[in-house]
Amino acid sequence: MFKGMFEGPIIPMIVRIGLPILIGNLLNYVYLIIDTYYIAMLDPTSSALLAGTGLLFPLFFIFEAIASSLAVGLSTVTGRLIGERRFEECKSLGISGVMMALVLGIPFILVCYLFGPDLINLLAGSGLSPEAKTYGLEFLYSLAPALIFMILIQVYGGILLGEGLTHVLAIAFTLMTVLNLILDPIMIFALGLGVTGAGLSTSIAMCFAFLYVVRFLQKGKSRIPLTFSLSRFNKRIVKEIVRIGLPQLLMTVSIYGITVVYNKIITTNFSENAMNAWTLTGRFDQILIIPVIAVAGATTVFASQNFGRNQLERIKKTLNVSTLFVFGMCTVIAALYVLLAPWLFSMFTSIPEVVELSVRQALIISFTFGFMAVTWISGSFFQATGRPMPAVIILYIRVLIIIALGLYFIYGLDMGMNGIFISMAIGNALSLPIAFLWVKGHLKKVKFTSIFDKHSPIANEQRG
Repeated sequence: MFKGMFEGPIIPMIVRIGLPILIGNLLNYVYLIIDTYYIAMLDPTSSALLAGTGLLFPLFFIFEAIASSLAVGLSTVTGRLIGERRFEECKSLGISGVMMALVLGIPFILVCYLFGPDLINLLAGSGLSPEAKTYGLEFLYSLAPALIFMILIQVYGGILLGEGLTHVLAIAFTLMTVLNLILDPIMIFALGLGVTGAGLSTSIAMCFAFLYVVRFLQKGKSRIPLTFSLSRFNKRIVKEIVRIGLPQLLMTVSIYGITVVYNKIITTNFSENAMNAWTLTGRFDQILIIPVIAVAGATTVFASQNFGRNQLERIKKTLNVSTLFVFGMCTVIAALYVLLAPWLFSMFTSIPEVVELSVRQALIISFTFGFMAVTWISGSFFQATGRPMPAVIILYIRVLIIIALGLYFIYGLDMGMNGIFISMAIGNALSLPIAFLWVKGHLKKVKFTSIFDKHSPIANEQRG
């Protein structure tokens, strides 16, 4: 299963691990586009539908960031334990992750139902119509059940990712996408549920995806067994997951934090058409992020297992080849994206202003996603080697640059939406040299450390 992990060519192994991640995230993206398309088709002449439901995506992605932080923590810890050949300790990963997921997920969902209108008003600006806010609230209530399944998928997905079983997640996301594709037109149009039908379709599809992952683990196909025994819960593992995962959460929240800030600025200072274009382009921007997520996930698994095996020189070589690989890939995709942008956006709206703004945003920002990709990949090496905080600092520097420049361009220079687009492009470009030079210096000084030494509670338990 791990042949080629510790010796031989690096890129083929990265591709082998990353391809199922790419497929899974691509299908997840297809799901977003499907939802966006069907919601838009309820009334192609209205901006209220996409503007209102678009309010929920930053909130949805922030919760996904919480789930992803658990997955990153679990995948890194799993990879390092496998690298150290500590398979007995791996048995504590499942129940520890599930308990964390429930503690984080249940309160978040309760907040959605108890304070739904307040959340919508907080996310919306004064320029958004009551109709758009109503659509946003309907979408929130129907989408909330999906959140608990999302976080549980990420928990077990993180363990599978750390083990290298990335194809299981690809299959789970395939199942989710196919079900959503079938259920969306039925629930939105045939049953007349509208926006509520879109949210319920997502909830049902995610439930079945989670059940598939659980079924796979129950069959014993993973080296790490599924167990719900509380006796396996281990605080040491939880602390390590949090130590690695919390910085990932802060990193991801910083990315979507930009969206939240700009959502507020756009809905307050610009037209509903501007918010429509911002929401629509945000969906398509995921095309450029998908390969980054795949390579970053594969690199984290690869580097964490090699770190557990004390293969430090191999990790240093991986940094150089993976950054060149992802930068080139993002540049090619960006060129295709810009070329196809007018046609793509016109499929989702018949409003000329929305199409024009969307095309302009794609043209200004998309070619700088390769710079952001290198920043993201650099963060994988900090995480895999047990020092995740520098990646957080780098991304927050990027956030500060983007927001500071954006506010100056909008309010100081009166550049309108162009100010937002240009600020994001500059922030992406400036973050690359900071991240790459920092991680190069880190890898020159890093030394191998084991997650569990001979005095650890788990080690003592196993000897007893």
